[in-house]
Amino acid sequence: MSKIRSVCIVDDAIGMRKLGISLLEKLGYEVHVAENGYTALTVIRETNPDACFIDREMPELDGLRLIELLRGWGGWGDKPIAMLSSASSVFDQQTGLLSGADIYLTKPFTRAKLEHALIEMDELLD
Repeated sequence: MSKIRSVCIVDDAIGMRKLGISLLEKLGYEVHVAENGYTALTVIRETNPDACFIDREMPELDGLRLIELLRGWGGWGDKPIAMLSSASSVFDQQTGLLSGADIYLTKPFTRAKLEHALIEMDELLD
């Protein structure tokens, strides 16, 4: 049984938030959303999700910095975080992982890739 029950999607693109909500709810997850990094800080603090999917490129507070902030919070040092991005170079992926993301998922992604990412994230909680 999955240890991840609730997920937060942080993305400034409404289409990506809607897609994430649709896919994750169909898979049985409770989904919370934030449209930017600053809103995410509040949403995550209030809802305490089990995992996060965070867009890399957002105005004001980007995903790289948001992940660094979350990793410094009590309780978020070990929670799984996936970075979402259309930037797919090896450098971009390494930068995302070095910022503290556990998984780097390139956009656009399929339902199968999302499910695989969730399995990997769940295994991190073992």
